Amino acid sequence: MKLTKGESAFVATNYSILTLITVIILIPFWYVISVSVTPYPIFSEKNGLILFPAALSFEYYAYLLKEGSLLFSAYGNTIRNTVGGVLLALLLTTTAAYALAEKKLPGRRAAMLYFVFTMLFKGGMIPTYITIKQLGLLNTSYVLMLVMAYSAFNMIIMKSFFEGIPESLRESASIDGASEFRILWQIVLPLSKPVIATIGLLYLVVYWNDFFNAMLYVTDWHKAPVQLVLRTIIASSSLPPELLEAAGSTPPPTIGIQMAAIVIVALPMLVLYPFIQKHFEQGMLIGSVKG
Repeated sequence: MKLTKGESAFVATNYSILTLITVIILIPFWYVISVSVTPYPIFSEKNGLILFPAALSFEYYAYLLKEGSLLFSAYGNTIRNTVGGVLLALLLTTTAAYALAEKKLPGRRAAMLYFVFTMLFKGGMIPTYITIKQLGLLNTSYVLMLVMAYSAFNMIIMKSFFEGIPESLRESASIDGASEFRILWQIVLPLSKPVIATIGLLYLVVYWNDFFNAMLYVTDWHKAPVQLVLRTIIASSSLPPELLEAAGSTPPPTIGIQMAAIVIVALPMLVLYPFIQKHFEQGMLIGSVKG
């Protein structure tokens, strides 16, 4: 269809604005990557204005990833916390959403009000800390999995999706003798892949990016997640010796280590997100329309 002059100008303006926004977003990422592979003498000579590295050096990555570096154990902690936490959170969210999607559930309204209440009012940081301390979870390997293992908002999104599945499917399976667990596992979940991918992605991002809870509940650096290590490297004016004590050699300039650490930590999310973006968009749309 042929566009009028006004429509063509509108489309051209939109493309120009979106291109400008994209460039503004990409420049900081490109700058971080460029500095992380630029030798410090060149960086210092150009006063930090590096858009295209004149020479390549991977000394910062080599130092951070040297055998025995705490970064390896921190990465392992983050992967363990993320995988275990996402699986646990999906289990709790799915089972709660499936139960509350059943309109004949006794006390369903009161239960929904209880969950919504937790979204409006929270106990606070100090009571939560005291509770975790009394449960003996401080400085344990699984405290970061448990402390974020449920979100009422995510449960409501999943519940809204479950309510859109024809009730006749569940009733037919129940008549054939299927248990509620079997109905959930073999009928509801296969039809709910978009919303499961959406909620899983939300939990994944939360677990991967979390450092604040680690600051509160973890004191052993060998149990710390990689985001806490990154935060400490960036926030410190000099490299904390306890983080890379096993590296053994004199550390390179801090600015390069900070940039390299950002790339190392952010890379998995940047690689993973494009593959699950379509599920994220579809699931969020479903939740917004039916919620």
